[in-house]
Amino acid sequence: MAMEDIVGIIFEDIEEVKPILSDSEGNDLEGNDLSEAILEYGISEGKFLCVDYGGEEGSEIINYIMDYEFSHGIELATQEELEELDEMEYDDLTDKIKEVNKILEKAGYGLFCFPTGSDFYELFIAKLEDKEKLLEEKIVDDEELPLEERYIQYYV
Repeated sequence: MAMEDIVGIIFEDIEEVKPILSDSEGNDLEGNDLSEAILEYGISEGKFLCVDYGGEEGSEIINYIMDYEFSHGIELATQEELEELDEMEYDDLTDKIKEVNKILEKAGYGLFCFPTGSDFYELFIAKLEDKEKLLEEKIVDDEELPLEERYIQYYV
């Protein structure tokens, strides 16, 4: 699967993001340059949620889910489920992401992590029907990163 397909899944409208797929001279971006462009665009457009490895400040994940629900006109979790997630105590952020995914799975969605090679998780919501496609493409080409951290992650 090409990165353009991945971008289309993450952002849902490939036409919206075509400008990030090439440089100022019109040449297609590749490898880490493309990965960085995707990250920058995702953050600037609010498509990615940036969370420090140490954990959330406040209710960042809950607010992100609620914003996604509002912008897409869907319900991914009940108010009760969101309140339970908000009150959750955790030592490792991936524990909370796993709990979030247990809830979002019921609606056919998941919270995925885009690789960064930094001290932050870049999270995004996508349909589970695209899960295998999202997980199969190496995103970051950095030999210093563990192999699994070069791919989009889905924690269960």
